[in-house]
Amino acid sequence: MAITQGKMPFVFGMVVLATLLVAAPAAHSACRSPKNICKHFDDCLLRTSDPNNKDADGIRAGVTARNGQIVLASAETCARDLGRKQQWDKWARGCSELEFVQIAKVGLELGKVHCDRYSQ
Repeated sequence: MAITQGKMPFVFGMVVLATLLVAAPAAHSACRSPKNICKHFDDCLLRTSDPNNKDADGIRAGVTARNGQIVLASAETCARDLGRKQQWDKWARGCSELEFVQIAKVGLELGKVHCDRYSQ
């Protein structure tokens, strides 16, 4: 029984260490191009010529619901429609869902002019 008790803290420590090593890269990732993402959101929000375009509605709904998956899906569809899908993929790499919501919220509330507050 004494041997089993001695191994328990070691096993627990290894599990904690493994969890930290796996979670660390995700915790420190950041958007590579928030300025470009912000401008892209603004371009998507301003596309009103096509009545079937639901990208802007999706971005607005995602921001309202604070749901980054909805924002991301709408932005990807818009990027495809604008012929910017490869650029979008590069810009969006490393962004969290929360960052998409925050950047889109800036675009909604303040407009494209304030996208310059993000450094490249």
